[in-house]
Amino acid sequence: MSSFPSDCGLTVQRRARAARFCSLSVFAGALLMLPSVVQAQALNYPAMQIPTVSYRDYSAVLVGSRGSMAMFQWREGISDELHLGLDAGLYDSSVPGARTALFVAGNLGYELTRATDDQPIDVLLTTGLGLSIRNSRTSVRLPLGASIGHRFELDQGMAVTPFVHPRVSIDICSSCSPRGRSQSDVSLNFDVGGNFEINRRLAIRAAVLFSGAEQYGSDEAVAVGLVWTPEGLRR
Repeated sequence: MSSFPSDCGLTVQRRARAARFCSLSVFAGALLMLPSVVQAQALNYPAMQIPTVSYRDYSAVLVGSRGSMAMFQWREGISDELHLGLDAGLYDSSVPGARTALFVAGNLGYELTRATDDQPIDVLLTTGLGLSIRNSRTSVRLPLGASIGHRFELDQGMAVTPFVHPRVSIDICSSCSPRGRSQSDVSLNFDVGGNFEINRRLAIRAAVLFSGAEQYGSDEAVAVGLVWTPEGLRR
């Protein structure tokens, strides 16, 4: 008797994974709808997302764009195919008179495909939801994209993972038009980056964001971060 599950079993498993992914998306969105200064990539920073599921990691990131930003990222694995992420930090705008902003954002990553001997590409589906409140402007952003790349192993336990991360975002903003009316746009943004693993615990990650989001300023942003993965959770 074969030990592999039947086609029917595989179909049920896929449906269960999809339902879990949708439920967590709604849950993450609800967490972000809080009465505070909350932003989901509304500040146009690189997502810093490699194309594989994170079981648990912590990142300290510096970002340069229309100002400067210090950001902390945490990712936690929910299953072998899914992780939940949280970004938080401080943003100091270069606009005269603008106040330093505290921001927090949530995201999800779902593994679509993993590199094998037959195909070399890793693909991770990403999504998120956020609310941004600043002065009299309220913005909601819903990004959906995919991080695509491949991990190349080097000598002495090192590795490098180049990746691209295109995403489409629905951006809704109240009191953003010249007449104070609400407006909505669909923007295309993408990161080009790389992750250099120094060893099994420590990595350096860098990315450049190319943004088409007019509501948040369509400038590029550059980010460099240090990523730590607890040894006991590395697979």
